[in-house]
Amino acid sequence: MRAFFGAWVERDPDRLTSFFASDGTWSEANRDAAKGPDEIRPVFELQTSFGSDFSFEFKRLEVVGDTVFTERVDRFVINDTPMAVPVAGIFEFDADGLISAWRDYYDWALLEAQLLAAGVDLTGLEGI
Repeated sequence: MRAFFGAWVERDPDRLTSFFASDGTWSEANRDAAKGPDEIRPVFELQTSFGSDFSFEFKRLEVVGDTVFTERVDRFVINDTPMAVPVAGIFEFDADGLISAWRDYYDWALLEAQLLAAGVDLTGLEGI
């Protein structure tokens, strides 16, 4: 788990995708799920292209069987503007230790306000 989050500083979508099972899924509360590397990689490509200085402050990390629950603050920089987003995340792992499902939940309005303050064009994202 910590290796996956540590890999964000590399900003390498292929490396991030390599942590997922071939049928793994990734979703956020405000987006449809991405399934498999062909859908997950473009998500990481987008996120690592506009953000930098990724760091993650874990408030809690709990393991129950093959599931990891995280309460964390995701930090990154966009257009020289620091962002901080409180996140609750759930990760499920397969028998090989690869991520089979990742679901993140956060307050979109809080992130949206920070993105707008950084000058990010959110045209087309209304209502997500």
